[in-house]
Amino acid sequence: MTKRWQNDAELLDSVSSHLLGVMSMFPKRLLRVDELIHRFSMPLSQMQILAMVETETLSIGQISTRMGIAKPNITPLVDALIARGFVRRIRNGEDRRVVRVELMPEGKECLGGIRGAIAEQIRRWPEGLTRREIERLDGRLADILDLMNLIGES
Repeated sequence: MTKRWQNDAELLDSVSSHLLGVMSMFPKRLLRVDELIHRFSMPLSQMQILAMVETETLSIGQISTRMGIAKPNITPLVDALIARGFVRRIRNGEDRRVVRVELMPEGKECLGGIRGAIAEQIRRWPEGLTRREIERLDGRLADILDLMNLIGES
């Protein structure tokens, strides 16, 4: 049953409360980011860049916008990924100022390892969770990603 709010202020308050709750519990209950950082010797921001460039090459500016990090701060993150052979820079033939980041096979392999490590964490979730509950979570996470992409485009 869908909840009904009396007005927009109540709806925004509800969304705010839920976001705050997710932010506080996410790192310990849903995904152990600290384990991933340690296991792959990589900050979360670099993992995020790998995931972003998995399906499309992106400019430094696009990565900066999606992450909400200034362009000059993206460069060292990309440099570190280049040093590990995970991505490469591609200069735009028409405008050499535009630099795109492309995932390399080694980066794709690393992403597979990260996804595997996340799957291991999910397997450690309490056994009381049913497959249906995990499917529900998967659907809602997909919805959240869709919404985040819409918000990012505006």
